[in-house]
Amino acid sequence: MSISEWGSLGEVIGAVATVATLLYLALQIRANTKQARLTNWGVLAERYMSVYSQTSNFELADVIIRGRNSFNSLSDAEKLAFGNYMENICIANEGALVMANSFTRRDEGMVSLFNRHVRWHMDCEGARDWFEKFSAERGFPEDLNRAISQAIKSNKSLT
Repeated sequence: MSISEWGSLGEVIGAVATVATLLYLALQIRANTKQARLTNWGVLAERYMSVYSQTSNFELADVIIRGRNSFNSLSDAEKLAFGNYMENICIANEGALVMANSFTRRDEGMVSLFNRHVRWHMDCEGARDWFEKFSAERGFPEDLNRAISQAIKSNKSLT
């Protein structure tokens, strides 16, 4: 074999090695993406469970029920407890929006999950009164405030 033939053979071997490396990297990316999806879903589920488990305290559950009916009729201490619960609910639901904007989930599924949860939690006068007061006092980041407001408005048009 001549030197040019050896050079051509070397180029072919290099090209095959490059393709094999790219295939290996694609498999690794796919495996990492799958793991990221599972991890993100687990974190979101944990956020929900953490907030919802608070209602196993029946005193807090009673405050939440009364606050949903009328935030303004609660005592200051009850307003604080109800407000903290609602803030945690909104933050937990924000995880669905974060996932919707990541590569790990399809956008419409996670936005729909966010909207359903927020609509349920905000489908009462007391929760909307709390959100209005909270937004005026300190609020969430603008994009989350906007998403919650949109979910509340779309809920009003359904009822």
